Amino acid sequence: MATTSPRASRRPTTLATTDRDEALNGLFTTALEGGIGYWSTCSVYHWGIDVDGRLREAKDFIAVVEDSESEDGPEYVIDRHVIRIGAARLYRHLIGLGEQANSYHLAAMRDFARGNWGDLDYDSDTADMVVQFGLFGELVYN
Repeated sequence: MATTSPRASRRPTTLATTDRDEALNGLFTTALEGGIGYWSTCSVYHWGIDVDGRLREAKDFIAVVEDSESEDGPEYVIDRHVIRIGAARLYRHLIGLGEQANSYHLAAMRDFARGNWGDLDYDSDTADMVVQFGLFGELVYN
């Protein structure tokens, strides 16, 4: 797959310095390494910065994925903005479901929204939904 996005060649340059930065990076890496693999193929994946031979979490992470469910699937850039917006949209969606909302995902997004970093617990399904809500505004794949 040839990557056409001009942002795709950008490598992270800013270290994650806050708990929020690390939480956003964590959702991103969980999605890329486990959550979205059933519907996408990744061509660019930069989550960290080399500091003295050791990778450290980046604030300005980026990935490019292609929809693997269609032959010439479109490319999508996943970055901090997509994760941040996706988490907010997913939280609003789960609140809107009321009692039908999955309590695990709801608790994860509530803790994220409230900045309860020590209590934050999510899985690859949660991270997948964050990416989908960030890219598409809804769940497209499940």
